[in-house]
Amino acid sequence: MSYRWIIVSAILLMALLVQMPVVLNADLSCLLTEGEKVLDGGKLGVDVFELNPPLSVYLYMPALQLARITGIAPEIIVIILVMIEIVAALVIIDRAAAAAKLEADERSITACVLAFLFAIFPSAVFGQREHIAVIAMTPFVAIAAIRWRGLAPGPVAILAGLGAGLGMSLKPYLTLVVGLPIILCVLRQRSIKPLFTPEACAAAAVVIGYGAVLAIFFPAYLLTFAPMVTAAYVPLRMDFGDLLFFPAVMLVASVGLVRLLAPQDFKWEGGATPWLAAAVGGAASFIIQGKGWTYTAFALCMFASAAPLLQARTKTLRLPVMICALAAIVCIGSRLSLQVRPFPPLEGRILALAKHPRLITIGDHVALGHPLVRQINATWAGNTCGQALAAGSMLQQKSSQLPEGERAKLDGIINFERRLLLADLRAGRPNVILVDTYLLSSMPFDWLAWANSDPDLKAELSRYREVADADGRVRILVDPSGSE
Repeated sequence: MSYRWIIVSAILLMALLVQMPVVLNADLSCLLTEGEKVLDGGKLGVDVFELNPPLSVYLYMPALQLARITGIAPEIIVIILVMIEIVAALVIIDRAAAAAKLEADERSITACVLAFLFAIFPSAVFGQREHIAVIAMTPFVAIAAIRWRGLAPGPVAILAGLGAGLGMSLKPYLTLVVGLPIILCVLRQRSIKPLFTPEACAAAAVVIGYGAVLAIFFPAYLLTFAPMVTAAYVPLRMDFGDLLFFPAVMLVASVGLVRLLAPQDFKWEGGATPWLAAAVGGAASFIIQGKGWTYTAFALCMFASAAPLLQARTKTLRLPVMICALAAIVCIGSRLSLQVRPFPPLEGRILALAKHPRLITIGDHVALGHPLVRQINATWAGNTCGQALAAGSMLQQKSSQLPEGERAKLDGIINFERRLLLADLRAGRPNVILVDTYLLSSMPFDWLAWANSDPDLKAELSRYREVADADGRVRILVDPSGSE
């Protein structure tokens, strides 16, 4: 085993130890819980409802199935499987570099830098869809950088294309991460040949195949639920000016660090340009999504960091420059490690109310019920993780003058969310209900009054009594007859 793989192994082992206590976040917990319901016989878009496309849930099915076989917690298996994905991506990149006859020093730096960026740098984003998608797409960008230098990556390029196709299917917003390097190659060569490389064709085949699977096996999601997500959830976004600042700073810093870290004979015609193009693609995806959440910036942060670090050479690297680069990486990593806790600790209060909690929430914030439900070993009594569609619909109705037809559509979405909540109360029989008191964490809102405005929901909720108010943010309802 060469020293590069010894260093990579040490990085992955360190990441394994760091991530085990912290990997479970709200989004991962929600997707794992929904996946368990699908494994138990539920059908996405019919019995189980997730804002993101079906692959988001099915991505974690191997971890859930292995968890049931081994008895190990699913989140731990997620970490292990992500580590395997990291190793696979690094091997593909190294094999492509070997086929291109790159120097051993460059291959070692590439392996070690990417191992760090894949395994430790993501911090709180580790294991989320964006993290998994970016890892899968990185070999494609690495091969684009090899081709940019006029070198051949060999047949392993096909595997890189398959990974890129998976990444785009998981997170369509990230298409520009692989798309911009290809477009640059097309413009540079003044030819469409880069559109038909083995990796580009493989990526396109995966995306087309996934689209066919959606149309054949998930028509309910495509025809019913996805249009509601598009109408109510997608329009929720920050102001463009607020979104633009962070990507602009990242890209300027990345270009500056490329010039600082690169050898004296560095030329922009070298391999940095495709990595910078991927960073621009990550910035575009961050802005297009418009939510401003940490994980939506991961592709930008990862590729903007990779572009300069991959140009460094151990023989020419100066100590002040290295310190500057490390400080920049620490600053970026600190952003990715931010985990805002919007709700007070609820574990002890719930366990004091019910020995075997069957939990549900009324509100739009996923973090109200997740990962809480898994941390206290409770049962999730719902088939969705929150009323985000209702929240988006109500916010649009409050903040804009809508045509009558559009308002009626949003009213229909709100009523759909009420019907889902009613079905969960009747079928899931929760004994603890957590009720948020804010709309989209931005304005006070009485979610309990919203639910009680429906006569059927009011009848179901009448058997619950309010027992606590957690720091003015969360109202806790309990079913006295089912609290044991």
